[in-house]
Amino acid sequence: MNTTHPCALTARQLFEPVGHVAYSIEAVAQLTQTPRFLIAVYCRHGLISPLAPPETEGWWFDEETIRKLRRIERLRADYGVNLHGLCLVAGLIEELEGLRAEARFLRGC
Repeated sequence: MNTTHPCALTARQLFEPVGHVAYSIEAVAQLTQTPRFLIAVYCRHGLISPLAPPETEGWWFDEETIRKLRRIERLRADYGVNLHGLCLVAGLIEELEGLRAEARFLRGC
């Protein structure tokens, strides 16, 4: 008898980057379990960015974008945050990270 926990079947797999690798939109969609059209919507709203203009180079992303996308999807799926809220939270997270970097710099002086 299979004793796999039911939650294990829907759990997202951990993502371990392999250095500086570019991931196609198909790979990102699979790694984050996010539909490709939703990835494009997030790009259009500035939540994530491809490595180069998609019109010329195609849709390629780095590991930082995958981390951001996982955070965005967690907020959307687990907490019901809408697109406007996701943009607001993303801006606040960027500001917080900037303040943390500034604090680290000032402590080093």
